[in-house]
Amino acid sequence: MQRRAFTLVELLVVIAIIGVLVALLLPAVQAAREAARRMQCSSGMRQLSLSAHNFESTFKYFPSAWQNPTPGGTATGVIQAPFPAGEPARYTNMMIELLPYIEQDNLKSSWNFQNVSANLGPDGSVASQVVKIFLCPSSPLASQPKTTVSGNVYGLNSYCGVAGKYSFRAYTGSDYTISNDGIFYINSRTTMSEIQDGTSNTFLFGERYHRDKNFDRMYTTFPILGWSGWAWCDQGNAIGDFLVGAARPINWNIPDSATGPNSSANPWVQQRLSTMGSGHSTGANVGMADGSVRFMSNNTDLALLQSLCTRFGGEVVSPP
Repeated sequence: MQRRAFTLVELLVVIAIIGVLVALLLPAVQAAREAARRMQCSSGMRQLSLSAHNFESTFKYFPSAWQNPTPGGTATGVIQAPFPAGEPARYTNMMIELLPYIEQDNLKSSWNFQNVSANLGPDGSVASQVVKIFLCPSSPLASQPKTTVSGNVYGLNSYCGVAGKYSFRAYTGSDYTISNDGIFYINSRTTMSEIQDGTSNTFLFGERYHRDKNFDRMYTTFPILGWSGWAWCDQGNAIGDFLVGAARPINWNIPDSATGPNSSANPWVQQRLSTMGSGHSTGANVGMADGSVRFMSNNTDLALLQSLCTRFGGEVVSPP
């Protein structure tokens, strides 16, 4: 009896069918994976928001975004609240202060509040530790959670506190200023009673996306991937690592036509650092001051977005 084999044509047809099926299935698999990452991101944002609430329950105010022994001298031109009276000078920020509330007590215990240089160094130093709850799984930082700046290794973060409309001396038309109208800013100690717009109408945390080709083109010294690091607190530009605002719509990138100086004084750079975004293609997660988490679309009206970033603007808003 003669055994019949597959012809070449039949094999090619089968391979083509398998290729078509894989092509049809791949987008669904990718969509499912992104949905899972988005849910994981939402969970991390919720944990971070609840940690801030637990801090507030203990101290009756939310942690300061940044404290520095000499903030006026290291953040020239930055509008800031006065240093809390009667307290010793210390190097800290809100990420450091929240560590005990996300089961990172040992890491905070290792932090040197008087000598910030003691926290810095090669991989293995305090500042180089990776805190997974600070990272969105859809962020490029998830696969590259550390960076080296001036010989020091830093653990990175994709979640940031909301400082208001403008978080990094954003360009407002005539000058550069931090609006200080959000919950977190330099030397802030925002209380629940100061959130006059209502906790369900005010952002507490937002995401930053660390890819922008034109940011990197314009600011070659410090590409946007390096504008992160939960342990930064020894200079004024540190606020660019863990504060965001709403200078532009969610997931806005610097346009190809943009030009300017190769520095953090570039208005385009400052607007980008004052803008929320994420690896979720259609929007970004935000943590609300009531502890809930919402997904804000890229199409969210900018005026609405800015209203939700302020704690006392008096705006009447209906968040999507």
